[in-house]
Amino acid sequence: MRRSPIILFTLVLLALYPTLVSAGPTMNDVQQALVDLTPARSVEIMDAFSLGFKQGRLNISDTLHLINRLHDYPGEQVDKEGIVLAIAHALQDDLPAAMLIEKAEEGMARMVPLDVILNGVKGPPRILGLTEREYLLSATKGTLYSKGIFASPPGGKAATESLPLPRFDTLVNEISDALADYVESGRSPMEGPLLYQQVSDRLNDLSSLKAPIIPAGDAQLVLERITPADLTSVVLKLFE
Repeated sequence: MRRSPIILFTLVLLALYPTLVSAGPTMNDVQQALVDLTPARSVEIMDAFSLGFKQGRLNISDTLHLINRLHDYPGEQVDKEGIVLAIAHALQDDLPAAMLIEKAEEGMARMVPLDVILNGVKGPPRILGLTEREYLLSATKGTLYSKGIFASPPGGKAATESLPLPRFDTLVNEISDALADYVESGRSPMEGPLLYQQVSDRLNDLSSLKAPIIPAGDAQLVLERITPADLTSVVLKLFE
C-alpha cells in the first residue's frame, strides 16, 4: 500500500523525536569544553561544576556558553582559567555561582578586558571583579548564618529561619549584588545606614513585585536581623 508524503514525513519525525529532544548540551559537552580551555585544571573545575548542576546552582547551557565564549575571547590564558576557577571555588565553598557567570557574560558583552572582569579596578570608578564578588557572596552568607538564617538541606523541613536552598541563594545573591552596586557607586563604606538602605530597598522591591522574586517574609526576616554595622564590616574588607 502506498503511503502519502504527509504520513511518511510524520513517521520520520516520530523516529527522530528522541534525538531532537535530547539534542541539548550535556555535562560531557561542558567537560570537553573545559579540557579545551584549561587542560591542567579541567578535572578540578568539572568536579565543582558537576556539584553545581546537581544542586541546581548552575545551568548546563549557560555554563557551556560561557566556556566557549571565553575560549574565543581575546585575553590571557591565566585570566580565562581564573574566571572559571572563581566560579568553581564559589561552588566548592557552597555558594551560589550563577551570578558570577552572568557578570562574566555582561563584561564580555561590553568588551571589558578579562583581567578587569576577574580582578576588577580600584578606580575611580570602582569596578568589582569576580574575585571580589565571590568574597561578597561568602561574606553575605556568613552574615546570614551569624544571624541564625540558614539554608535547609535538600528534602529537609524548613523552619522559619531555615530556608529552602533556592530561596536562601536568592537572598545571598541579591544582598551581595546590592552591596556591590553601593561600592561601585563610589560612596563611603563607612556609611552603615546607607548600606542598610541599599539592601533594604533591593529586598523590598523584589518582594513587592506582582510575581515576587523574594518572599516578603524572607525579606522581613533578613532586615529585622542584620544591622548597618554588619554590612559595613562586610564592605570594609574590599578597601583593605
